[in-house]
Amino acid sequence: MVETSTVELTPGTATLMHGVTVRAGRYALVAVSDTGHGIPADQLPRIFDRFYKGHGSRGSGLGLTIARNLVVAHGGEIHAESVQGKGTTITFVLPQLRQPQS
Repeated sequence: MVETSTVELTPGTATLMHGVTVRAGRYALVAVSDTGHGIPADQLPRIFDRFYKGHGSRGSGLGLTIARNLVVAHGGEIHAESVQGKGTTITFVLPQLRQPQS
């Protein structure tokens, strides 16, 4: 979901990057970044709100809300950082499941 929004809203020369970091027995951290237009600082606190659509968005305003709800439902956290003219990074952290002991 995040990747789709990122690709749609970045200029033709933008780069999309992602990475995953796993800390054994602790958590998994996933980051998706682009080098697009960025999100204005006054809009950043609302991007996870249901039906919120930034300027120029053609989406429904549900993608980041769904992403947030899935992450939170699994005990994680999701955050966004952005600099206008430089791009945006969405990062989420999920706790790792503990294997049942037999």
